Amino acid sequence: MAAYMYIGESKFGGAHLVFVWDVNTACPGHFLEVFQPISTVVFATNASRYVLDKHAKIVYENSMAVIPWIFTMNNIPKNRFGQPSWGQIERDMYSRYWPSVRVMGVVTDFVRKHNICEASAMHLRLTDMTTHLTKKKKVVNINSYFDFVESRRAGEPVYLLTDNPESQRLFLDKYGETKILAYQRIAPASQQKSLLEAAGAGPSVKYTGGVSSLGKMDIAPSALSNGTLLPGDHRFTTLEHALIDILIAAHAKSFKAAAFSSLSDLVSTFRDIGKRDRGWCS
Repeated sequence: MAAYMYIGESKFGGAHLVFVWDVNTACPGHFLEVFQPISTVVFATNASRYVLDKHAKIVYENSMAVIPWIFTMNNIPKNRFGQPSWGQIERDMYSRYWPSVRVMGVVTDFVRKHNICEASAMHLRLTDMTTHLTKKKKVVNINSYFDFVESRRAGEPVYLLTDNPESQRLFLDKYGETKILAYQRIAPASQQKSLLEAAGAGPSVKYTGGVSSLGKMDIAPSALSNGTLLPGDHRFTTLEHALIDILIAAHAKSFKAAAFSSLSDLVSTFRDIGKRDRGWCS
């Protein structure tokens, strides 16, 4: 979305962006539930986009396969270098993302209560990362996270950002709630149901086998909840919880990122924006 905002502004005279945002199992919530509206962005769904497509200056295919081509054609560098660099573009666009008053209030209260500005934070990604790294013949080095916690000075807490209930339980049991801070306890897989269903959208992700009412799923179910299979891309936290995690971690004085994670990149981006432009921890 940040890239398309940049394209609309720099290549099409400040044109508005119509961005397709569908709520699904991997993203069980909408941008406007957790961020304030952006004046140049209009949201649509795949079902409603065709009403707007015919009026657009240009329509980009809704596919990751064409992203590299779109970047190249609009002079957006594929890496972090170039003029402007992708990092500069990303930071400029994300600086227009303002959390909702409710979300920022929750974050500010937590940061002040636990003095996060003098704490450390870490992002541990395991829910789907083990599968990805297995294909690369690599593993997540969990011991490096133990080392990170134990290398902090006495009395310094570490904020844990994860959506994996087992990861959270492991660190809380090992170090206790004084050393490991978490926004909320995550319910174990056996007690979870689809977040879409929990939000009142109906049991649209209940399925057995490879097909659901959302269409063909190429990720196998990975957990059981009261006899119901959860999709492999099921998130164990809400979108609001995820953003609160990101923003709290962005206040920390030091941050241990997860490898190959755009979410960790987002923590670092908001950390830069918050401390340089918004007075966080000043």
